Amino acid sequence: MNSAVPTRRNDIDWLRIIATYLLFVFTAARVIEAEPLPRVENISGAGPLSYISVFIYQWLPPLFFLLAGWSRKASLQARSGMESFRERFLRLVVPFFTGCILICPLLAYTELAGGRPMRTGTSGESFISFLPDFFTRIDIFSWAHLWFLAYLFLFTLLSWPFFTWLLGRKVMPLKIGASFVYLPIIPLSLIRIATGGQMTGPGIFAHGRADFLYFFLYFVLGFLISRYSAYERAIHQEYRRAGMLGIGLFVALGLAASDLTGHAILMVSSAAGWCCVVGLLGFSKAHLERVTRGCSYLRESSLPVYILHPVPVVFLGYFMIDAVHAGILVKYLLLIVVSAGFTLAIHHLLILRIPGMRWLFGMKREQGVGESWKDQASSRI
Repeated sequence: MNSAVPTRRNDIDWLRIIATYLLFVFTAARVIEAEPLPRVENISGAGPLSYISVFIYQWLPPLFFLLAGWSRKASLQARSGMESFRERFLRLVVPFFTGCILICPLLAYTELAGGRPMRTGTSGESFISFLPDFFTRIDIFSWAHLWFLAYLFLFTLLSWPFFTWLLGRKVMPLKIGASFVYLPIIPLSLIRIATGGQMTGPGIFAHGRADFLYFFLYFVLGFLISRYSAYERAIHQEYRRAGMLGIGLFVALGLAASDLTGHAILMVSSAAGWCCVVGLLGFSKAHLERVTRGCSYLRESSLPVYILHPVPVVFLGYFMIDAVHAGILVKYLLLIVVSAGFTLAIHHLLILRIPGMRWLFGMKREQGVGESWKDQASSRI
């Protein structure tokens, strides 16, 4: 075990917080539209909220995996082999099963009751009678958004030997130009073209080859950026141009998707997604390095909020669609605000106060009474 304590990066913390809370924007758009996430090939004919969903999905899950790969370096440096495995198990596997037992049945049943498309199933039965089918029928069971935790744990295991080997090698001085910032676009595009990936959200591994390989590469890239500071500096110098390029490519894709071939769309969306991630990394470094009390609290809430967030969005969304007599934009914004507030209330009043809930939701032990928020903010990852 390395005795050196990694320095906490506040810009990375803020970026993870922002990404987590953007999930309300993404999920609310899908609920209000009441449609599955459309394929990027068909986005030119989609509604405005569907366009928002597809736009966000091209870079938000990749950003999550890149940030996870980034944090993996600090975790390996701070912990021994079995200690690191135990930490990953508690942070990923335990909350995964917590969500599968407490959250996923509610989501699946609500989708059935609300008439949203599902693989199979019938509406009209009670939740109690639905539960046995959910846990025993593979055609009804769904891990919903928790696929992220399952993928991340597998990525951790698969990358462990390679990451450990890289950490054991001396870092040589490197000079990386702007062109290297865009180099990952090539393998990212090839993965999606070779596997026919549409980036519509993985359900099970057998049907998510493109997603699995694509996200795994982002996970590895996050580790490499964290490991090699020269690459990070190149990203920070190029982030404005990359961010504008990413947004421009997405706008062009939305306007011309119907005129492009499937392979061209996959290449453009892969390039745009990477450029947006680069832009966000540089922006956070330039503008989000300040630590505040809010940062410490929100950082700790990220994993519970990720697990909980679809429940209030889905429940409130189905009621709001019919009960609120307002335009779609008003319903959309109202759903985002109310569901985010409700989720934070659950986190603050239940998860932080009921014994054992922190453990179930993958949170670290409660800080000591004498430890200030500044101490918590600078504690190791």
